[in-house]
Amino acid sequence: MTPQLRDKCEKYQRHFSELLKVPCSIIDLPANEPPCYLRDENGDDFCTKCKYHKDPDLKDELTTRLYGCNEAHRWNGKYIYYCPMGLVFIAASLIDEFSSLTGGIVIGPLVMGDHQDVLFDLPDQEMAEDIKNIKTYSTQEVYHISEILTCVCSEISGVEEQKYRNLIFDQEKILKEIYIAKDYYEDTSAQNADSLLEFEKGLRAAFLRGEKNTALEMLNEMLAHIYVYSNYDINSVKARMLELLVVLSRATIEAGADTSEVFRLSEGYIRQIERGNDIDQLAVWMSDIVRRFIIQAFDLAQVKHSDVVFKVTNYIKRNCNEKLSLDALAREVYLSKSYLSSMFKEETGISLTEYITKVRIEKSKRLLTENSISISAIAMQCGFKDQSYFTKVFKKETGTSPKKYRNNYFGIA
Repeated sequence: MTPQLRDKCEKYQRHFSELLKVPCSIIDLPANEPPCYLRDENGDDFCTKCKYHKDPDLKDELTTRLYGCNEAHRWNGKYIYYCPMGLVFIAASLIDEFSSLTGGIVIGPLVMGDHQDVLFDLPDQEMAEDIKNIKTYSTQEVYHISEILTCVCSEISGVEEQKYRNLIFDQEKILKEIYIAKDYYEDTSAQNADSLLEFEKGLRAAFLRGEKNTALEMLNEMLAHIYVYSNYDINSVKARMLELLVVLSRATIEAGADTSEVFRLSEGYIRQIERGNDIDQLAVWMSDIVRRFIIQAFDLAQVKHSDVVFKVTNYIKRNCNEKLSLDALAREVYLSKSYLSSMFKEETGISLTEYITKVRIEKSKRLLTENSISISAIAMQCGFKDQSYFTKVFKKETGTSPKKYRNNYFGIA
């Protein structure tokens, strides 16, 4: 991120922070360096105090926000998501002239809706008092904030001002490697694909070790060899790049990324490469591909799972009066049924069916403390098909019938 771009980001960071009374963070994705996280100095330090650390190696503050920026880039510039504590973040992406992600602005944490909903599923009750102090916004207000933030980031990106800057940067590096590759291929005995295969192996190894800078350096070398070996013929270059894309996607999956997400990214990149007609632009795209695959493999898996869990649990709580199918839940978070089921069980320790039952029973307990609502009406409001089935499940979960539970609450013998 250039100093001018950072100044713009910091200007709007202050505006959002002061207006909303919610922390506002900046994420910078330098071309050949690790992501940078610029905290809001005037913001609340809830995230630094957060005791939720499921993975001790996970850098929660940066990774949670980096995830939001990547998803915003994926979903037309904006993304609203949950952190592992059930708090909401609003992210908008910053892009360059080739629509590659260069960073983003993230607002949060905040509570969307009711504090009690967050406290209900809080993984660490020691943080309950801190969460009560976090600013609350309605769903509609969060939507409005996301729309405004997206417009701001679009203006900040200033694509025209940045035109060719990244391209020239990559061209200079690749040009140096091309001179080296030309010398190499002057020896006719070296004019075969063995060197390309060796680069592929080395690049794959760098992926599996999580060495981003090494991977990017090797990519420049490999692109130079592809250019010279293909005699700068764009169709040959595109063919070699598509082969490289297959290698990278497999290495990303082996490194731990979600298979369906990698395949989705690969399909988009294949279309991007196939319609390209400029060799230099293809090089920039391939650099961005490497960066995004590495981020998918090493930075986002855990927080993505947490986000999915909170989206599903929130959907269940809002719709527990309706018939909830695994198909509907899977569609809500764009995952397959089998993957959602296994991931939810791994993250929460209980199955989706068990969680749905838990939510319905807890809601029914609250309604039973209101004497004006009949038990049959409560059964319907909590998603049970009839009063008989409700009584059966309630007794199994609590050890007593709904009627006895209500009588005990009101002190009726």
